[in-house]
Amino acid sequence: MTAPEPGRGRATRLAPPERHRSQVVDFFRIDAPSNHRLFSRGALSPAVAILAVMIFTLAGLVIDGGRQLGARSRAVGYAQEAARAGAAAIQLNVAEAKIDTTKAATAIAAFCAQVRSNDPAVTACGPTTLTDEQVDIQVDIANKTTFLGLIGKQSLKAIGTGQAHAEQGIKKADDSPTIPPIAVQSTPDDPGAPITTAVPPTIDLPCPTWTIGSPTPIWTLDPIPFPATCTPNVTPTPEPPSTSPTDTPPISPPSSSPSSR
Repeated sequence: MTAPEPGRGRATRLAPPERHRSQVVDFFRIDAPSNHRLFSRGALSPAVAILAVMIFTLAGLVIDGGRQLGARSRAVGYAQEAARAGAAAIQLNVAEAKIDTTKAATAIAAFCAQVRSNDPAVTACGPTTLTDEQVDIQVDIANKTTFLGLIGKQSLKAIGTGQAHAEQGIKKADDSPTIPPIAVQSTPDDPGAPITTAVPPTIDLPCPTWTIGSPTPIWTLDPIPFPATCTPNVTPTPEPPSTSPTDTPPISPPSSSPSSR
């Protein structure tokens, strides 16, 4: 009589969901006791590998993304300058401002050749629209990646566009703005008013001071004339009489003698 095979004739016992969950968690833990037999020779936790990939991807987005923004800025600058170079070729024998397409194409080609020689990352540079009214330029730059190359993205393409057109200043004679007349009310005292008699300016100078009876002082403010209204204004001080001492005694007047009768 054979023994019944395990699992037949009786219901199998299922493990609780908590046990399955713990086994999944232990699988991702390198230090779990159940993994010592499986990874006894050394192993890398899948979480570390996934985290490393995420870190490198984030670094690629930051570093390579910043370089991509710089490359796009350069492409836009090249495109705008090429458009200006093309729009500067104006037809001189027409009444309105028109672009000379032949000269514009030559100027754009020369500018793009100089850009490619200075910046090897430029892969395309040329006009997309070239008419006598407008010039559109597109510039492509291949930006090599550093960290995104680990996930297979070896380069990023930066596209810049520029546009320029010929601007007409005044198309007709009546397009210029009208300036209203300026009314000025003048008076006889205004600068520039006509005068009949030249009047010298009045100069207020102080008169010199000198003593009455003395000669007129020398006037040093040449070429200004000496003021005619200036007169001596200092009265001389009278000096007291001076007596000199002598050795001769004073002579008294002679006395009259009585007459004899």
